[in-house]
Amino acid sequence: MPQQPMPPAGAQRRPMPPPHMQMQAALLALPKILRIGIIQGGKIVEERLVRKRDNVTVGQSTKNTFVVPTEALPRSFLLFEVTGPTYSLNFTDGMDGRVSLGDQVLSLADIKQQGRAHRRGMIWHLPLNDKSRGKVVVGDATILFQFVSPPPPQPRPQLPPSVRGSIAQSMDWALIAILGLSLLGHFGFIAYLRTVDWARKPNLEDVPDRFVSMIVKDKPLIIEKKVEIEQPGVGEEEKKKGGGDGKKAGPKGPQKSAEDLAREAAERRARLAEQVSRMGVLKILGSKGEDGNVADVLKGGDPGGDQEKAFAEIGGVGVAKGGEGAGLRGIKGGTGGTGKSVGIGGLRAAGVGEGGTGVKGPERAVRGVVRAEAAPDVDGSLDPSIVAKEVRQRLGAIKACYERALKRNPQLGGKIMVRFEISQVGKVTRVESEQDTVGDPEVFACIRQTMSMWHFTAPSGGSVQVAYPFIFQAAQ
Repeated sequence: MPQQPMPPAGAQRRPMPPPHMQMQAALLALPKILRIGIIQGGKIVEERLVRKRDNVTVGQSTKNTFVVPTEALPRSFLLFEVTGPTYSLNFTDGMDGRVSLGDQVLSLADIKQQGRAHRRGMIWHLPLNDKSRGKVVVGDATILFQFVSPPPPQPRPQLPPSVRGSIAQSMDWALIAILGLSLLGHFGFIAYLRTVDWARKPNLEDVPDRFVSMIVKDKPLIIEKKVEIEQPGVGEEEKKKGGGDGKKAGPKGPQKSAEDLAREAAERRARLAEQVSRMGVLKILGSKGEDGNVADVLKGGDPGGDQEKAFAEIGGVGVAKGGEGAGLRGIKGGTGGTGKSVGIGGLRAAGVGEGGTGVKGPERAVRGVVRAEAAPDVDGSLDPSIVAKEVRQRLGAIKACYERALKRNPQLGGKIMVRFEISQVGKVTRVESEQDTVGDPEVFACIRQTMSMWHFTAPSGGSVQVAYPFIFQAAQ
């Protein structure tokens, strides 16, 4: 390894410069940066060091490097353009100013005359160096610029430790204590709930059989009894032969005499007649009178005018007593029925003519005429002819209301002036009666309910008030 030459004897070693001078020398070796100031209205409004070598734009837009609110500039104008290691100044014929180039200070007009700047369209392009400085005047704004060495970065200001304090000093210990106690209480309560042996709903599969019988009660056993009902017209001889019910006769048991069989059949029929007389309507129909029929309910006077008519429509139905074939029979003197007895044996529903219920007289047909006395009175933007046409199409519903009332009073008639409102969507919202000579409130109540469901042509100018006269007359 070659040895470095030793300094000659008596030579002194050059002292090292201090650190701040070394930093200053390092900064001087760096390329200069652009310093720009904006003066407007005689005041410096902004000053900045452009540390990053990039294009500098000015104008009214907030996206520019420097915002200059003057009408002499467009929204964005490229003032300083990066060209290689240096910048170039761009200006127009409407700008004024002076620039120092080396040892000369020239105006923008002289720079154009001497050919130091070359034209690119409407913009003049002037190369600059690190010693250039000057100003550009645009309207009422003046832009100053120069190239300077970058200053050392300033350290971030910090408060002294005595002022800053520590994290422990900035904490609210009272709040932390309350939070800790709350968390401790919540976790303790959760742990307690997990340790408690809560009662659970028992499952029927886990319960012993002796407890299941106590919880689930057995349903009562229903035994159906088959009641043999004697059919009319079947003689004792046929029953003995086994053909009365369509089944073959079984093995013969001890024989009974004819008198015993007749007595048992009579007792059975008497029990059935008594049971039937206690059931439902038959209990009411057979509860009064010597013969136990409805005809004797009104015996001895007329307690009410409508009862005779109501019971006359029912017809005489009573419970026949005694004799062979006793059962439900029609009363011979009643309005309905045929007097033909119906055997209680078999308990079947009576057919037509067997158990008469009376014949209701034919309902008298009524017809009514409903017409409009005059054209409707419309207060609004809807054409009265349209309203009249749509009402005529629905006149059958109003006629039905009138004919329903004619059944109660055939002499009913008169005039009803109906006032109703048609909303802006065409729906009838209110129906009132201004004049009613018919005198039957049910007629207008039916008309109101019917018309409240109608829909008309939607008026263009808002809601409409309509007065419509109806004439009601019974047809001859």
